[in-house]
Amino acid sequence: MRMLGNHLYSLTDLKQNFCIDELLYSFCCGELEIWLRKIGENDIADKVSDVPHNAQVLTELYRLLGLQSEMTDEEIRNLF
Repeated sequence: MRMLGNHLYSLTDLKQNFCIDELLYSFCCGELEIWLRKIGENDIADKVSDVPHNAQVLTELYRLLGLQSEMTDEEIRNLF
């Protein structure tokens, strides 16, 4: 999976290159779940597959990734 033009190989990579728009796109098209399974994060992938496609999706994805929902993309990238 790619984010901000970079290949992602781990959850840390995802957080270092975090982009909410790309995260939502990868979730909606199913790429996020597939990628999580590919890197061995099956527990998170199972939970991602159960997230309903509705207004709560961002809150739930942030929670599953261990992020604070009030943080901006840049704040998340700088943290990691």
